[in-house]
Amino acid sequence: MQLNLRHKLDAMLWDIPKNQRSEIIDVLLSDPFETFQNDDKLFIRALNSLKWYELIRLLGRQKLLLLLTDANIQKLFPAQRRTYYTNARRLLSKYPLPASR
Repeated sequence: MQLNLRHKLDAMLWDIPKNQRSEIIDVLLSDPFETFQNDDKLFIRALNSLKWYELIRLLGRQKLLLLLTDANIQKLFPAQRRTYYTNARRLLSKYPLPASR
């Protein structure tokens, strides 16, 4: 899974020079919560690029819930994505979700 996630993160950061992209991915994989907490633009990219279960595997349910703030959700486009993550936040706060599909 780590290699597949690394490939998806590489694609997510396509517009960043290759050497910087590799550094960002290494930091992101070592401490995703801290990285996303300090860089909301990167978190918004992840919300737009990664699948739901990839985000849960990367961050964990509780940490993903902490990052899904109103301010972050309002930065998403299109409006359907904002609705999707508003509902996801509501479900994360109510029900435990398995990490597997």
